[in-house]
Amino acid sequence: MRPGVWRPPVEPSAAEQTVIRLVRRAKLFVFLRRYRHELFDEAFQTELAEVYRDSPKGQPPVPPAQLALALILQAYTGISDDEVIEATVMDRRWQLVLDCLDTDRPPFAKGTLVGFRTRLINAGWDRRLIARTIEIAMVSGGFGPRALRAALDSSPLWGAGRVEDTPNMGHALRKALGVIAAGQGWGLDEGTAVLARRAGAPVLAGSSLKAALDADWDDPGERDHALAVVLAALEAVETFIAAQPAPVGAAVAVARQVRDQDVETTPAGVARLRRGVAKNLTELHIDRAYLPSTLVRDRDENLQVFCKAWRVRNTTGRYDETAFTLNFDHGQLTCPAGVVMPFTPGRTVRFPAATCAACPLREQCTTSTRGRSVSIHPDETLLAELRERQATPAGRARLRERTAVEHTLAHVGHWQGRRARYHGQRKNLFYLRRTAVVHNLHVIARQRNDQQAA
Repeated sequence: MRPGVWRPPVEPSAAEQTVIRLVRRAKLFVFLRRYRHELFDEAFQTELAEVYRDSPKGQPPVPPAQLALALILQAYTGISDDEVIEATVMDRRWQLVLDCLDTDRPPFAKGTLVGFRTRLINAGWDRRLIARTIEIAMVSGGFGPRALRAALDSSPLWGAGRVEDTPNMGHALRKALGVIAAGQGWGLDEGTAVLARRAGAPVLAGSSLKAALDADWDDPGERDHALAVVLAALEAVETFIAAQPAPVGAAVAVARQVRDQDVETTPAGVARLRRGVAKNLTELHIDRAYLPSTLVRDRDENLQVFCKAWRVRNTTGRYDETAFTLNFDHGQLTCPAGVVMPFTPGRTVRFPAATCAACPLREQCTTSTRGRSVSIHPDETLLAELRERQATPAGRARLRERTAVEHTLAHVGHWQGRRARYHGQRKNLFYLRRTAVVHNLHVIARQRNDQQAA
């Protein structure tokens, strides 16, 4: 049986106000109490309920929003499952968030919490929690639809950006129809199917969009046809929902965002999945560990990369590689004495032994009897640009902008610790994503405080 919508009070009671005033540290408890209804609105709760089977049998499950809040607080406080259950009875801050103030019985059992976590992991919904915090941050005005500036660090952190298969935008559309169905008294699956047909988007009537499309996703022709069907469904649902009073705009906005990011139109007017780096990605701030990655190697020509170049070590006191001039337009390398040689990125340039032997700068350049050699990096153009940028105060200031990423990792490390908590990669990925949710909520809380102080 799927759970219903959790509707705890929005305004704090007098007893809750007393607890709020007593909280001097760990302010996330207070933030979650004040904004839990916004973070877990009805549409998002309906979405979370999909991790349960829609069956008439069994007892109504504990609301997923309440369990998700407990998992967030568990990551925030770094305690075990047993300690979570204990905290729901012994700690009034936990009770404040979970709407069970002064209870003498836990609102859920340990097995319920563990089972819900397993459902989230199996469905991949821990990732959806991160996406939800991003949606809330956009509403808060912390950022919006502008040119994307990506900043990465080589520490093991999965970023907060959301990537979704374009055909799965149908999931967001079904969620929007499900909210309307619930408001009209329909069962979720039945009502969604009926409304999908009314909206002129029957492909959304089933429980699985990909099953309804039944496409060979490796065939470009079938893939493009399936995409056209989904885009038509998006247009139909947008028109249908425009006449509905239910608050489903956020769900449709998610589908639009996926469409805008991942879909392009060919000169012949055919929609297809976009390949490569998104066109609105204008800047990439990275550390040197990412220089050989596909992010850099396969970058769009308009993408600006900000990174410290590899340091050129000079242990001999002679001319290093930076003393040689590269002309990328003509593919020529000029040595300090003015001798010009052709070069190819990724290859080594060898100056003639006789030329080097007769050079007046030979002692300052090389001791080799075979002549001086200079290795040209495969992406030497980028490295030259990076070295030139970091040689100026303005360029170094741009490089320091990535410091925010390092601070973020420090915060995540504070909550997560330096050791893996669970056995198995997937469980630890869940723990990392849950910690990222905690960090994002702290960022949102600061945004709200700044807005209130302004």
